[in-house]
Amino acid sequence: MATKKATALRVVASPSKLKPGTGSRRVKTRFVVLYGPPKARKTTSASTLNTARTKWIVSDSNTLPTLAYLNRVPPDENIYEVTSVPEARAIVEEAIELAEKEGADALGVDSVVVDSATQFADWHQEDIAKMTGQRFMGENSKNNGWQQFNTEFGQFLDRLAMLARHVNVILICHSKEKVDFSKGEWAGVNLSPQMALKTGRLANCVFYQTCKDIVVDEKVKPDDFIQNIVENRDGSRSGKEVIINTQTTGLNIASSNISGLAAEEPGDLQKIFEKGGLL
Repeated sequence: MATKKATALRVVASPSKLKPGTGSRRVKTRFVVLYGPPKARKTTSASTLNTARTKWIVSDSNTLPTLAYLNRVPPDENIYEVTSVPEARAIVEEAIELAEKEGADALGVDSVVVDSATQFADWHQEDIAKMTGQRFMGENSKNNGWQQFNTEFGQFLDRLAMLARHVNVILICHSKEKVDFSKGEWAGVNLSPQMALKTGRLANCVFYQTCKDIVVDEKVKPDDFIQNIVENRDGSRSGKEVIINTQTTGLNIASSNISGLAAEEPGDLQKIFEKGGLL
């Protein structure tokens, strides 16, 4: 049975002498944070988005090899491989300026994937440590660099949220191995406490993804959650079960404001956006 797309309720405005507003595309776009452990197939889930209609801002060393393995490498025009937060921010700001001047259609895409926030944060900490004469952030008690980091990285997050007024923005991030809630509600996101909190505040959806090995036998029927089923030498079959959690699971916080989603969805962002009526 086909999934019915969610539709926005249209309401007639009451009479007003105030200058009319212009409406917003944000009702059809989302800023999504997709986080999880290493090798949880986060890039794979984002790769299901229409290749020709998605731009990738890439910092992670595994992104392009993963896309190549999946045979889902976007056109060169849609790949921006960068090495710093300022470089990525410049691309995002150029996209915002273009969309505000000529409309979202001028971007030529429906989605922008940023892979990954964790790598960008690592690089920016290294850059600021170098700028402040430190071997690592926090070494200098008089100027530990954290205020500058949080300001500049926070501005990068703000720009991503601004771009999400025009297209879907997917920010991929790693999760922390251990969650310490004394660091804040979003402590499971592998960023500094202040930036994890800001990421959770800005994002419309925070999805937590898991991937585990499973045995595929007569009790386990193949479905959209199970990927890469292989036959082993002993005749048994195994596969990967990939789950995008749209609601909090265990110690890992998740949240969604896309209508019609189950608490657990398969690792396929294209289907999630389509199910929510966003694509």
